[in-house]
Amino acid sequence: MDELIPEALPDGTVLGPWKVDGRAGYGTYGAVYRAHRTGRLFPPPVALKVARYPDDSRFDREAELLSRIQHPGVPRLLGRGVWKGGPNGDRHPYVVMQWVEGIRLYDWGKERSFTSRQVLRVLAQAARALEATHAVQGLHRDMKGENILVSPEGRAFLMDFGCGTWAGAAPLTEGLLAPGTKIYRSPQALRFHWNHRRSAHAHYQATPADDVYALGVTAYRLCTGVYPPLATAASLVGDDARDTQEVLVPPSQLKPLAPALEGLILRMLSDRPQDRGSAGELAAAMEAAAATAGAEADVPLNLPSRSSKVTSPPAAVPRHEGSWPAVLLALTVGCLLLMAEHVKWEGLWASPSLLEDGGTRGVADTALEGFPTSSVAQEPQPRGLSLDMLKEPLPGQRRPPCPRWQVSIRGGCWFEVLQASPPCGESAYDWKGACYSPVLAPPRPSTSDTP
Repeated sequence: MDELIPEALPDGTVLGPWKVDGRAGYGTYGAVYRAHRTGRLFPPPVALKVARYPDDSRFDREAELLSRIQHPGVPRLLGRGVWKGGPNGDRHPYVVMQWVEGIRLYDWGKERSFTSRQVLRVLAQAARALEATHAVQGLHRDMKGENILVSPEGRAFLMDFGCGTWAGAAPLTEGLLAPGTKIYRSPQALRFHWNHRRSAHAHYQATPADDVYALGVTAYRLCTGVYPPLATAASLVGDDARDTQEVLVPPSQLKPLAPALEGLILRMLSDRPQDRGSAGELAAAMEAAAATAGAEADVPLNLPSRSSKVTSPPAAVPRHEGSWPAVLLALTVGCLLLMAEHVKWEGLWASPSLLEDGGTRGVADTALEGFPTSSVAQEPQPRGLSLDMLKEPLPGQRRPPCPRWQVSIRGGCWFEVLQASPPCGESAYDWKGACYSPVLAPPRPSTSDTP
């Protein structure tokens, strides 16, 4: 047992009363296995999630939060324990949950033709699960499409409470914001982050309204195939913190949404928390709309395609002339590709892992990288949680002055990765609660062909 590691437990490994049947996937903090309880005839499968790092207190908090929530749209907590293993015989906590068979929400949308009425029903179920979480003074704090599974019967389950908390729980992180995904952050969270970016002790207190806003982002992304503009991005223009949010394109301009569904999405994305409504109020409104909407709610919003890719939305009109034009981003990407012939990329930074959601699966943590169940141990992925910001620029990195759409940090120019939040993984660097990738310096003109 001492030679095993949490990411590669072979079939048949026993953890307390549970026996591993196969691997389901792993994420930054945990590895998930399909397992069953020993000593029983025809036991149902369970999801067993093992901490990748010793004595990880996140697992105790996730188990405690799940034990408080009793709702059919939230996996039931079935057990918890500690596995001693690894090269040093460390203590790795684990939690055991109901096995949920289903497909991630965005994949559910890509693989079938769905209507506004169907979306209303699925989102209402996710909102009911949020309502149950908030009813016990809990918060999910990572609501997004990847953390909602839709069963073959069309029932939605809210998954992955690893970032969750409840009133009175001890904080586990010291950053300005709790763990989460930036594109789903509320305007209040992003403004707090900007206004307190130089503070060493400030910490944003999330509320149920933050979960509701994230559900609105999820609904917009599901229905249109694109994300709404970031809630706020004051850092793009400097310390005056002017509002640089792009105008939100109404989802009906992108897809033929029923008016009732569009109205609820825009309500959840309201700038003012009090205008969004509670999860329970929104669930009731969605259920009523699904039951009473007319024929417009049965118009297909998409064509099913397994190979469909997310496309960019129509150009949104900026509120200020100083906003970041989308075309500059495209030009920058093109320049980076052209520079590939002139700059040595090896050793600068690791290539990001581009994860494709897909396939019907049953997992307890849907923010996982999936791989086929197998009894053959596979090479574990790097164990680093995040790359800390470098003290000096990388070789070949652009130096200040940086263009307006880049950020100057410790003598180098950086892009902020808007759809990621710490831990940033192996492809970006953590700096003051955000993730950044280095910008290459423009190639110098070649003089080898000069006559």
